[in-house]
Amino acid sequence: MLARYQDGYLPLRKTPFSWTGNVGACTAGDTPLVYKNAVVRLVNYYRAMAGLPSDLTLSLAKSAKAQQAALMFDANDQLSHSPPTSWKCYSANGAEAAGKSNIAWGTLLNSSDGKGAGIGSISLYVMDGGVDSLGHRRWVFSLPLGEVGTGDTPQANALWVLSFDRTAPSVPNGVPWPPRGYVPWDSGIAEPTMRWSFSYPGADFSAATVTMKDDAGAAVPVTGITSLPNGYAENAVAWLIGGSGQPWSRAPADTKLSVTVSNVKVGGSAKSFSYDVTFIKP
Repeated sequence: MLARYQDGYLPLRKTPFSWTGNVGACTAGDTPLVYKNAVVRLVNYYRAMAGLPSDLTLSLAKSAKAQQAALMFDANDQLSHSPPTSWKCYSANGAEAAGKSNIAWGTLLNSSDGKGAGIGSISLYVMDGGVDSLGHRRWVFSLPLGEVGTGDTPQANALWVLSFDRTAPSVPNGVPWPPRGYVPWDSGIAEPTMRWSFSYPGADFSAATVTMKDDAGAAVPVTGITSLPNGYAENAVAWLIGGSGQPWSRAPADTKLSVTVSNVKVGGSAKSFSYDVTFIKP
């Protein structure tokens, strides 16, 4: 995990960005192929940690439409999955991509931590702070997703993720985030104080409960357990660690937290899922 963080994640975050477009002229332009591939590799990095196939491929056709969407977001200084025809730089292809993509605007270009356009937006989608549905995260981890498109300008990204290109893989243990096993304690990947989630295809989480324990077996308070709205890739439940302070933290040493998600209805039967997450300071 540390090796992939150091030789994969960190270099990808520093991928140089350039763009041949022009907002004033409504020219969508393009980004280098190496940049597009870096965006896809970064998505695959997160999917690998989530225990999902990490072989997503780049679609240049979808990327061309996503580029039109990113141009619209940049030109209008706002986001919409259904942009009106009155928008500056409107195009039908861009509107199509806006409706099929995770979208972000206003990320910083070429900052010291590598945020900017697609590279900066992927971590925003996975952390998904302030988004009640956690829909961006759930689409990044969509089971039938096989190829993505990315459109990027200095201020905007459209990541085409509403694709159903493969037979969904079996995930008998569900898809948690933060993921089971070791995970870097990094604000762009996962933190204990983030909103946790657990997804399972077709599951009913309406009566699900969540309990957590620290490495000494002491209960970790859990709050905000919510069955998330369906329709954003796989069904899911979300929660937060509650209480005051961080008595469960062992930082800078490894911090292990155990999770049990109970009373998940799968095919009419109640199931429980238990797993451990160990945060490591890279």
